[in-house]
Amino acid sequence: MRKEYDFSQGTRGKHSSKRIRIVGEVSSRDGLASRSNLVGTAGEYYVCAELCRLGYLALLTPKNNPLFDVVATNIEGTTSVSIQVKTRSVRNTQGWKLGAQANPTETPGVPFIVLVNLHEGRLPDFYVYPYSEFVSRVSEIFNEYIAKPKRTGGPRKDPGFRWFNEIDLTDADRARINNWHPIISTLEGSNNKRSTLRRSTAP
Repeated sequence: MRKEYDFSQGTRGKHSSKRIRIVGEVSSRDGLASRSNLVGTAGEYYVCAELCRLGYLALLTPKNNPLFDVVATNIEGTTSVSIQVKTRSVRNTQGWKLGAQANPTETPGVPFIVLVNLHEGRLPDFYVYPYSEFVSRVSEIFNEYIAKPKRTGGPRKDPGFRWFNEIDLTDADRARINNWHPIISTLEGSNNKRSTLRRSTAP
């Protein structure tokens, strides 16, 4: 697929009003990867924005950090936490796809994970989990799947990834929607009273 861009409204000087063509080969796979990256980035920014709205400092980590995506700190800068973010696009009606390395016995220095569910025309929902509790849920779902034989009676194979789908949500999972208390209580420590006051006055 060939790409062409019109910069006629943005060029200056002797190139003003000229049509500039940038030609290159772009595969459909590249396009899908780009959209996926944008969805992930949007989720990370939403997490940062929500934490800032609640009165905390939140910053994105450099791209391709394999462990976490956001670092948040209290306003005094005395306590910080790292957060992994997984984002589900508007078109995704199934759930969140995860790497096979999600293991409840190995928490790689990431105390929290936030699942972002994007919506059309309104703000996203956030599922906030301590990382170890979340991967335990994922492991539980996967173990139930792998223990169930296929329709042919044969054993199932490990697909090489994990998932957390809408149909897997329990009442306990739904109770985590937009509940930032696990992260806030860690950031505030002994200052939970001030934290409650700050949240109650947040716009």
